[in-house]
Amino acid sequence: MNYQTILFDFDGVLCKGRFYEKTLLPDYPEVYDWIQLNIFKDKELVRRWMRNQIDSIEINKLISQNTGIEYEILKKLYKESVRNIKLDDKLVGLAKSIKLSGKKIGIVTDNMDIFTQITVPNHRLNVLFDVIINSADYGRLKNEDNGKSFDVALSDLGEKIESSLMIDDSESTIELYKKKGGHGFVYKNIEELKSFLRV
Repeated sequence: MNYQTILFDFDGVLCKGRFYEKTLLPDYPEVYDWIQLNIFKDKELVRRWMRNQIDSIEINKLISQNTGIEYEILKKLYKESVRNIKLDDKLVGLAKSIKLSGKKIGIVTDNMDIFTQITVPNHRLNVLFDVIINSADYGRLKNEDNGKSFDVALSDLGEKIESSLMIDDSESTIELYKKKGGHGFVYKNIEELKSFLRV
């Protein structure tokens, strides 16, 4: 493994959990279904949320107004669902071993305000990873501005893209990263990744 730096995507790689799932489904299935159809299938709305052009408060108010669930109840269930999101323990373990080997590791993710507010401290991601770039903190998705978020991450780490690897489940993201001069791996499962890294 010749890479000096390895960057991970979060959603779809380190984690596959979903907002609202564990707290709304048992008692408010119709609200959960409305959210899937009217929030997460609206790709432009989701992109605006991940750029922090609209925040979680506004999203939950929108859900409350359209489904009748009380806003304060929804907000509580939303935050609880985020706290309950599980990471892929095997992949986190691999990230730890990579760091222990002397490499630098980071996260570059298209995510919402709640990721920085709850997910990062809840899982102590800022302790394990040397840098975390969340799109909502920068108002820019990772493939926008020719992948400037990657430049920010590598600059913070003091590393060059040529000696770095990006692990992401998006082929377009990996294609962009390679065009910028880095190495990339389209993530499907940890077994393929370990074989690729030869660990």
